[in-house]
Amino acid sequence: MSRRASCAGEACFEHVARTWIGARAAAFGLVLALGGACRGEAPGEVPRAQGEDGHAELDTPSGEGAARAAAPEGAAIESISDDLVIQALVAEAEANSEVGALARHLAVDIGPRLTGSGALVDAEEWAVDTLASWGLEAERERWGELAVGFDRGPASGSVVRPREPLAGLEGAELAFVTDAWSPGTKGPVRGRAVRMPTTDAELRSRKPYLRGAWVLVGHDPERGGPAWPRGELGGRMLRSVEQGTIAGFVVAAGGPNDTLLHTHGDHDVEWGALPKGVTVRLRGDQHAALSAAVDAGDYVELEFDVDNHFIKGPLAQHNVVATLAGDPDSGRANQRVIIGGHLDSWDGASGAIDNATGVATAMEAARLISRACAATGQRPARSIQVMLWTGEEQGLLGSRAWVEQHPEALRDISAVLVHDGGTNYLSGIPVTPEMRAQMDAVFAPVLALERRRALVEGEAGEAMPFGVRTVESLIVEPSDSAPFIHADVPAFYWDQAGRSSYARYHHTQHDHFDAIIDRYQRRSALVVAIAAWGLANAEGMVERANAGPIPRRQLGVLLEDMVVTEVLADSVAGEAGLEVGARIVAVEGEAVTTVEALVAAVGVGEARKTLTVEGEGGSVELRVDWSQTEGERERARRREERARRFGGDGDRDE
Repeated sequence: MSRRASCAGEACFEHVARTWIGARAAAFGLVLALGGACRGEAPGEVPRAQGEDGHAELDTPSGEGAARAAAPEGAAIESISDDLVIQALVAEAEANSEVGALARHLAVDIGPRLTGSGALVDAEEWAVDTLASWGLEAERERWGELAVGFDRGPASGSVVRPREPLAGLEGAELAFVTDAWSPGTKGPVRGRAVRMPTTDAELRSRKPYLRGAWVLVGHDPERGGPAWPRGELGGRMLRSVEQGTIAGFVVAAGGPNDTLLHTHGDHDVEWGALPKGVTVRLRGDQHAALSAAVDAGDYVELEFDVDNHFIKGPLAQHNVVATLAGDPDSGRANQRVIIGGHLDSWDGASGAIDNATGVATAMEAARLISRACAATGQRPARSIQVMLWTGEEQGLLGSRAWVEQHPEALRDISAVLVHDGGTNYLSGIPVTPEMRAQMDAVFAPVLALERRRALVEGEAGEAMPFGVRTVESLIVEPSDSAPFIHADVPAFYWDQAGRSSYARYHHTQHDHFDAIIDRYQRRSALVVAIAAWGLANAEGMVERANAGPIPRRQLGVLLEDMVVTEVLADSVAGEAGLEVGARIVAVEGEAVTTVEALVAAVGVGEARKTLTVEGEGGSVELRVDWSQTEGERERARRREERARRFGGDGDRDE
């Protein structure tokens, strides 16, 4: 059932202070609502911007939000755009941003929001109520169900013996994580630490010590995961933990120098066949220290207490969908622009960077637009929707289901804008040549916003540039934009830049609220709001021609450390004469040392490339040709069409 705000539009402004934003706006009686007044509550506490040490600092009005009283010439809000709604939403954002309070509520007050957990339901209901309080039509929309849910309780681990600290460990406490949808210990469980046997002989020698033991499983750098014994021995050890013969496995989460813990898990379980046996993933450096002590002959005793709970289903799962209806007189109100991100998170931390940040910017953008529309009396020509998908971490379940369940709505979607890249500021957007002119116009106020910031802050401020860049096809990222792109809907995953390290926080134990950079979030929310408003009022919908993804160039080989271990049948590598055992060292004369570098090198430029490989006979050059593949034929067709339309070589790439 849809929920509407009890006070919205002009009525809300009877309860708030009025802020005039310049003579042009004042002539139209433009006023700004101060946050929370519509709901009869004080504005949420705005969090502190992250400093260089990774902790939050108060984002005082010394930046964009302050200097309006004494702004240098050319830095008035009117310099950003002559659109009154954009002026109003910028002024509201600078005077009263709520993006930090929104992220705080998700990451701190609610916390981790695993799909299938009670906390995610709390987040959905909060989002619906909050969006409705701003005048949007908001609801939880069912997309499917899970057979089994999961809630994670407290967990602790420690070294019980020896009592003195082990070399390489700071104290007795252990840093670890367990998979979602995995069993706990049902209370504290102590056991001797024993190395995983890797041969039958080792199994025989260690068997007297295995009963009730915590079995240490090392890290295999070649496989990039646990060093499980191969063959029947591995199966026997797994059965031992399932049967309760051993306490559980203590798996190295990485190599000896690794300190990150990544959370994941398999949601595809049935109530009648729940996983058995406890497996904890211990921080790589701590695991190395324990293993070294055991190898040295020390008696090491560990204790783990893991409070995990399965929830019997079926459990209905929902997306949050909220709509700011377009002007019915525009003739385009049935069309829509979608902004959003995924509401769910993994539960090994708080889900702040991934993805309270994206939820907060989408919601704040909706609030800014709603406030600005109420202040100016305007409405968007197209409807603007906020979509907060769930099940993203389990495979884009919510967004895929929405696309599959609403085929009739897809043709009326102009664009989908997804923020799922963390707290760094939105720095650009990739568009096709067909979209470029329209997108340049839509994002012109964003470029003006940065010019104005530079005038206000000078060299002391931190630049946050934005660029529209041209690509040959829409980029498919592993996020909620992907199902829309595959359904031929223009969907975009923002470029981001800044001082935050996404890899440090993505699915790790560090993904907490203090990692969010509030200054970046404020800018990103403004970018989303300006983009949504501009696209909603553009003369036409975003052009779809030639936007779909082009199949990537593939060599057709399997590699280990850049050495070919298998050549697939009917592959371009096989046709070129690439053989097992050869090491790929260069593409077009440029050295490549990683698979990522190899993929990047073969993916751009001409369809025929020279690979330099090294083998027993020395170094040779092989000519690889993708020109007759389906992807290259489509790429050539688009280039020809674009050359006729735009001139030049048809690429318009930047």
